[in-house]
Amino acid sequence: MTVPLTIRSGGVTDRGLRRETNEDALIVTDTMCAVADGMGGHEAGEVASALCVSTLGGSDLFSLHDFRDYVIVEPAPGSDVARFRATIDRQLKLDPDVPNEALEAVHRVRSVLWEADQAIQAQCGTRAGTTVTGAWLVEIAGTWLWLVFNVGDSRTYQLVGPPVGEPPTTETGPVGVTQLTVDHSEVQYLVSIGQLTPAQALVHPRRNVITRALGTGQIWEPDVIVLPAVPGQRLLMCSDGLTGELSPAHIARVLHSVPHPKEAADVLVQAALRTGGRDNVTLVVADVLRADDPRANTTSIPRIR
Repeated sequence: MTVPLTIRSGGVTDRGLRRETNEDALIVTDTMCAVADGMGGHEAGEVASALCVSTLGGSDLFSLHDFRDYVIVEPAPGSDVARFRATIDRQLKLDPDVPNEALEAVHRVRSVLWEADQAIQAQCGTRAGTTVTGAWLVEIAGTWLWLVFNVGDSRTYQLVGPPVGEPPTTETGPVGVTQLTVDHSEVQYLVSIGQLTPAQALVHPRRNVITRALGTGQIWEPDVIVLPAVPGQRLLMCSDGLTGELSPAHIARVLHSVPHPKEAADVLVQAALRTGGRDNVTLVVADVLRADDPRANTTSIPRIR
């Protein structure tokens, strides 16, 4: 019998030290967490990110006992959405460890993101957009999985190495983070074709130019990564206001050393502010626990500044 799993999470969003408004937003539910980074200037980006997370948080998909009961909003034949669905099918079918039923779950995530895209365009026209990254914990065909989704340059990481708080050993290896998502940005494309090194990308003048976003009216495609979920996992979802200030090594040390996800989120935000706080900073730390773990059901309400 499959052991039920649950999420214990904590999130925080901060305007930072140099921005007049906070265009970031986050959502934390019992099974899903996400971070959005709006753009468009003044209040437009704030509206776009808020519409994105409210659409995700209000979707029945992430609370249904059987995700297949969620009715997909069907795209028009031949549309970009339909073509993207076929692309996702081909990607997942190449992975023998992904249950066939996961394809249907991915389609539903894509449908919810499309609804968010449409909601932003309806309210803002094409004057605003938002990135989004998040993770959904779901049981599919008797296997617990994370469905990690991403549009834009907000990121999802997984902590690797020994369990939180335990010292590294030769068996566990050193503490670190693995970036699960790939940035949809100009500099990431240049890195991928060998025209920039990762170090050069960090200081490139167009490092903040993204190539995919919700709500802009432009063609976009989500990345959806499916990976096994096991007790003890820790994921981090964050806007680039965090990764622009802190190194992966610093992020990994905090995630490994601070047991409670809300406290880890607070420590990371404060560290980002101390190193400059040049952008809005938003993150969610999510731990996977057995449902019978006494630490379960302690998701923290995000603090917003």
